[in-house]
Amino acid sequence: MHLFHFLTRAESRRILSSPNLGDEVLRYVLKHLGISLVSICITLMLLEAGIRIANPQDLGFWDSQPFRRLLSTAPHFVENIPRSHTRFIGVPVAINSLGLRGDEVSVPKPPRTIRIVAVGDSITFGYGIPVEDTYAKILERCLNQGVFGGARYEVLNGGTLGGSLSDYFHFLNEKAELVHPDVVLIGLSLNDILVYSESGSVSEIGAHQHGRNMPRTRSFSRFLLRHSQLYMFCYPRLKSFLYGSGILDINEVRGSDFVALAPASEYQKHAWESSLGMLSRILTFCREHGYELVVVVFPMQMQMSAAELRFYREKTHLRLGDEAASGEPQRRLRAYAAAAGATLVDLLPAYREHRSEDLYLHNDKIPADPTHPSIRGNQIAADEICRALRTPRETQ
Repeated sequence: MHLFHFLTRAESRRILSSPNLGDEVLRYVLKHLGISLVSICITLMLLEAGIRIANPQDLGFWDSQPFRRLLSTAPHFVENIPRSHTRFIGVPVAINSLGLRGDEVSVPKPPRTIRIVAVGDSITFGYGIPVEDTYAKILERCLNQGVFGGARYEVLNGGTLGGSLSDYFHFLNEKAELVHPDVVLIGLSLNDILVYSESGSVSEIGAHQHGRNMPRTRSFSRFLLRHSQLYMFCYPRLKSFLYGSGILDINEVRGSDFVALAPASEYQKHAWESSLGMLSRILTFCREHGYELVVVVFPMQMQMSAAELRFYREKTHLRLGDEAASGEPQRRLRAYAAAAGATLVDLLPAYREHRSEDLYLHNDKIPADPTHPSIRGNQIAADEICRALRTPRETQ
């Protein structure tokens, strides 16, 4: 009977004296629910208009559709769209006719050119980073310092957002013969450690994070980001609140990003076996075609120190194993590279020599990102790769 506290006396008498009391109550509730919904919609529309006037938002900030696509046929590899131009994460993005980020390149390769192709995910692509500040372009400038005799280095950016090891292998199969690299750099992020099928598809547990089988809630969120400036304004704060409060379980939404850093499990074991198998396929491909392969391993921010690991455990509730801070994933990859005779550049020691907050991307819309390097992080990566490429292999 608490409902009737909100009614006038006349409404209470009419409803209580009605022979169809249940219908009258339902009609009243639906009427006032409709009024409430209309009021909420009007309020949101006014707020939307206010944001657009007082603090306009860039609706293309998170939208990668203008330059990124998934192949329509399985296993749905991710590719850049040739000759596309847009702004993404606040910086210009230009894709050339070969699907590479940056300017057009000569095909065939010019004489006396040492061509390096960097292949990887959004780290290599340069997530939120101007193309001239990506590690690929910084590396190109570093290698060309002090080069005499007319020879020059050229570093091409074959990174793709949401890519994984199978996408890198697909890129090499499709583009390597055309651009004819002397060196292939694989920019390996620890979120590449997943389970892959023989065809190269990503297993279901990691598929949604790489653009496949995206949950409806995430699809709806992306729709709002493309159409609502109010939602764009609230998005970073809302996401931080939902993860920090535990309303959304980050391990369900983004757990596939952190398989290599999670506590030991059967899936993790399977992921390592599958990922190293995919790396072996890439290594075999490069050797068969005469390309030198260099694997560059990018650390995540929770690996920088015990304090960073504790922060991500307590503030975002990520399930992370103690091995994350010890560098166990990098140790596994170093052991694999040594056994396979491959060159590997482990960036973890170099990154730990600097303040972690300077190494990872953050701005007003990205308060924390444990994966993507800042401009400073790209600079350190390029310096380490440059040093490795200039060092004779027998002394490494």
